[in-house]
Amino acid sequence: MKRIMAGMLLAIVAYLLTAVILSIIPTNPRPVNCLEKKEIFVTTNGIHLALILPVELIDQGFRTALKIPPGINFVSFGWGDRAFYLNTPDWTDLKIQTAIKALFVKSETALHVTNYKEPEVLWKAVAICPSQIESLNDFIRNSFKTNEASLLLEIEGAGYGRNDKFYEAIGSYTCIYTCNNWVNEGLKRTKIKTSVWSPFDHGVLYHLGR
Repeated sequence: MKRIMAGMLLAIVAYLLTAVILSIIPTNPRPVNCLEKKEIFVTTNGIHLALILPVELIDQGFRTALKIPPGINFVSFGWGDRAFYLNTPDWTDLKIQTAIKALFVKSETALHVTNYKEPEVLWKAVAICPSQIESLNDFIRNSFKTNEASLLLEIEGAGYGRNDKFYEAIGSYTCIYTCNNWVNEGLKRTKIKTSVWSPFDHGVLYHLGR
């Protein structure tokens, strides 16, 4: 039992150390230049990152599929463990078994889509070019599961309020590929400087704007 506990502790330390090192090491994408850049945003609730796009930067077909209501100006996209999302509307609802399963067992995922009328103060702005906007749209859209008719699969009645919805997503959530790794991957594909690997939100935020 002592050896098992020691092994588990060593694995946790190795994981955290690797996360810190690879979070600090930046990617080095080639600069993308254009005449006029637009702003997207990255936000965190303290643990979980999300990508936010102004509605006008979401391509028309994707915008229609999301059924964005009138008066909405920004849409947030967060990817994560399906059970964690649906069973933990607030951090006070978090159960140990839910967290352990999310981290150590490959599990189904969901996309959390939230609508906003106005930007929030803590959002981190990122300037990007039109070609990058197209890449980011593709990355987000391709993270959604669809049916045979290519329609998004909404999880009925799963939203936390009137301004958000959940959809079935592609991929599995583990401690190796977390919600923050998903955002990090989206930034990489968009050729935005970010972490080599960052399972936590701080690594991604550290590089934005540097």
